Amino acid sequence: MHPHIEQLLHETWTQLHQLYSKEQRRIDEINHHSPLQAGFRDYVHVGYQMGRAGMNASSRQAGKCFVEIEEPFSWSNTAYTWESEVERESLTSSLLEQEFMPTFREQLHELFLSDQYGKRMFDYRLEFKLAFASEQTDERYVYGETFINPVKLTSLQQALQSFIEQKIYAEPPVLPNERDLHFFANLLLNKDMVPTDVQTLAPLFEQVDQKLFEFRTQYERWQSTSSMALKFWANDVFLPQYFDSEHEYTTERTLRQEVTAEEVDPHELDMFLYAAMRIGKQDAEQRKIYLHYAVQLHSQQAALYVKQGSGNIEHERKNEYITAKANDVLQQMSITLESEEEASYREALTYICDVLEQGFPREYKLKFSSKQKNALPLKRLAKSPLHRFFANAMQYPNLYPLLATYGEKVMQEFAWYQDVEPGEKSVMPGTYAILGLGLYSRDYFPLLRRYMQLVDTEHQSAHNSYAAAFVETHGLDEQTLPVLLYILLGSGQSAKTVKGLGDQIMQQQEWIQLVAEQLRALEDHEREWVLYLLFGNASKQKAFLKQGGL
Repeated sequence: MHPHIEQLLHETWTQLHQLYSKEQRRIDEINHHSPLQAGFRDYVHVGYQMGRAGMNASSRQAGKCFVEIEEPFSWSNTAYTWESEVERESLTSSLLEQEFMPTFREQLHELFLSDQYGKRMFDYRLEFKLAFASEQTDERYVYGETFINPVKLTSLQQALQSFIEQKIYAEPPVLPNERDLHFFANLLLNKDMVPTDVQTLAPLFEQVDQKLFEFRTQYERWQSTSSMALKFWANDVFLPQYFDSEHEYTTERTLRQEVTAEEVDPHELDMFLYAAMRIGKQDAEQRKIYLHYAVQLHSQQAALYVKQGSGNIEHERKNEYITAKANDVLQQMSITLESEEEASYREALTYICDVLEQGFPREYKLKFSSKQKNALPLKRLAKSPLHRFFANAMQYPNLYPLLATYGEKVMQEFAWYQDVEPGEKSVMPGTYAILGLGLYSRDYFPLLRRYMQLVDTEHQSAHNSYAAAFVETHGLDEQTLPVLLYILLGSGQSAKTVKGLGDQIMQQQEWIQLVAEQLRALEDHEREWVLYLLFGNASKQKAFLKQGGL
């Protein structure tokens, strides 16, 4: 063997062994290992990188040899470098190809199959790359290969099957933990583990949905975890087969001209559509982008989705009062009024209620324009087209029963309108109609009460000013005080004490006793929350409790 190759092999393995020894110590300190993780490392990159350019075109820093054991992001560099005793220009392509590569490959493969650094050092697969740039010429030696450990592969396949049987399909109270679900979601999208087929994968994703639905924290984390796994598969596995990225720092892609419908794997395309639909529950814009790509890949189903939705609802209604369209896949609706009058809003509301009955999602976005710019007297509500539509409809008292019907149909816990970007102004479906009815008519206090019992106080805060608006509109009396307590209980966790409200209550003994009676029926934490919103500081709360006999 050429002495320069011997020296380079010695240096490279010295660096690698140092890295793996350090990594082994880190892995050994991890107490809980998932059965769905065969190992921690699946990447090795070795080579020579050119030095950075200097201040002027003619100067350049000296290059260095490097090793990487973790695949970097496009914007990061995880390489460990050293200055080799071997000059790069003495390493010809023939030496690298005929002596360095075969020897290093054999040694690495042997290490990969061994347990020299513990059973959990390597995953069942290892991506191996060589890349030696040249300082003086455009010559570049590159080699790549993926190793598979068949024993670990079989073991991981068996672990996945056992996990599905014992954790996913097992009856409650057995629940999978969050760490295992992370690996589970990614393994489902790994061809080595499970065929990329919607008929096989969709039931597994949805079984976890169903199992965790009542456990909201775990359910939300699973939705995020599964969406991230699907996005990774879509962006890093599926789309690169057919599209070129326009720039490494953007997500825009351009279809390769030579791609034909026959070249696209129909099973993977169906899976991509499923990913788009599932991700769209949390990210409607990403779903729209994916459907656009699927259309370019000649998916007739995607084209149908974009044009008119699933086909299961009345896509369009047009008469002398309105032109309305609904797309249940994109969760979008558009309404154009032919005239600004009660009959037009009645027709629009009737259409919305009809498509909801047909399966249109409660979480939707509305395209609507009107010369009327009404809004509910709540500062934190988004001034969205959806908000304006319902605020405008509120100007016609004859429509209140229809608005209440809509509110009953569309209310859903842990669901959100799509009229704003997810955040502090997101609200539960039905919010604009029901909060409006609660201000405009006492007839709908029971509906308002049900809304407040259903609203997600942990994640919704845009309705926090409703208590003040309610009291300003209706005042305090025997009918409003019980409703007010439900409004306070339904306030978001960031709500503040309602200014002056406690002082008003303390003005009449009748009101004090009525509030005290309502508080007795609450849990301790609920009582404390309402007292804070009503009175604020401890001294005022104490005075109320004394007069109320609590």
